[in-house]
Amino acid sequence: MSILKKWFKAYGPESPRYPEALYLKATAYLGKGDYRGAHDTFQSLLNDFPGSPFAEQALWGNFRVAEQYLAGRRRRAWGGLLWIKDRDAGIGIMDDFVANYSDTPLAEPAQMSKADYYFTRGEFELAEDEYATFAREFPKSRWHPRALLRSAQAALASFPGIKFDDSGLIEARERFTQFQRLYPGAAEQHGVPVVLEQIEATRADKTFDIAKFYEKTGQPNAARFYYRVILKNWPETPAAAQARGKLAALGEPPPPIEAETVTPSAAFAPPGGQ
Repeated sequence: MSILKKWFKAYGPESPRYPEALYLKATAYLGKGDYRGAHDTFQSLLNDFPGSPFAEQALWGNFRVAEQYLAGRRRRAWGGLLWIKDRDAGIGIMDDFVANYSDTPLAEPAQMSKADYYFTRGEFELAEDEYATFAREFPKSRWHPRALLRSAQAALASFPGIKFDDSGLIEARERFTQFQRLYPGAAEQHGVPVVLEQIEATRADKTFDIAKFYEKTGQPNAARFYYRVILKNWPETPAAAQARGKLAALGEPPPPIEAETVTPSAAFAPPGGQ
């Protein structure tokens, strides 16, 4: 690094080899683990000399910096007095690749890296959005099946349980169904048909929970309605067997099983958080 400092002092930006010197300086920072210094220097090269032969290498250097940040590597702060983790900086660099370097080979791995980062940290709603963005923006990518499957898995993982809003569950069903339609062989390998059955059973359980709520609060008409919804929409689930028993206990014979799907009426909107 001392040799580079002497070179910069002697020649400066007027030298035709200045972009090369910037690249060497950034690489030296990267080797020392000074990720902020590396990123700032790579970015100077990209901003001031975008047509340089070293610009593409600088992009890859910045990508390596972002990977280190997302892996939890620490950077210098407060004049080198502290070493801190800066995952937000890693996300920011990846965002820059997607927004400003979409025509480079790094846009795809940058988007996937963001999604994987959120998924491994258990931030499933963010992961779902990032994977879905990848699937939408890069439909011909070799990673498209993985992004579509992971978006479905993240949506399913974001569902907190039958006592809560089921938007994640419905989103997961749609994404798994899309994955199964586009990649039937891979869907079989990943057990997607079984997962879809489990999702439908969970939706039936949630509807049964809503019906029980109305029954307990003295609203038998609403309870009957939701029990009938279960029988029409999910007749083969355990919840359907329980719904038949509940309807009999309420003095109503269960309706014949029909193939059509019933959407709950606004007249019997589910309670608060459900």
